[in-house]
Amino acid sequence: MKKLLIVDDSRELLDALKIFLEKKNYRVKGITNHREIFDVIKDYEPDLVMLDIFLSGADGREVCQKLRENYDTKYLCVLMFSASPEALKEHKIYGADGCIEKPFTLNKMIETIESVLEGCKDYVYKK
Repeated sequence: MKKLLIVDDSRELLDALKIFLEKKNYRVKGITNHREIFDVIKDYEPDLVMLDIFLSGADGREVCQKLRENYDTKYLCVLMFSASPEALKEHKIYGADGCIEKPFTLNKMIETIESVLEGCKDYVYKK
């Protein structure tokens, strides 16, 4: 079972995604505080991080860039999401493996998650 870590300010969105994704056979952990991301990744060891671009007090693109710069997380699969198509245009520059625009359908989200995970499977680094 693949493990997903979702980072978003909205507790309601996190709760809804957790319910839906667990029904699709994913293990899901959601956090609202981006400052916890490295500790949670270390403890939870997700297969994919879903990262909102506009976080309270941070830019998700910069968080993604920090994940890529860190030895322990540089090969972690990252999917960015945002309601701003402009913000998503440069997701690859910051190191994200994929992106999805909000609002998204749940089926589109599953397709995108599976596509990103498939694209990441050849990475050398796996715990």
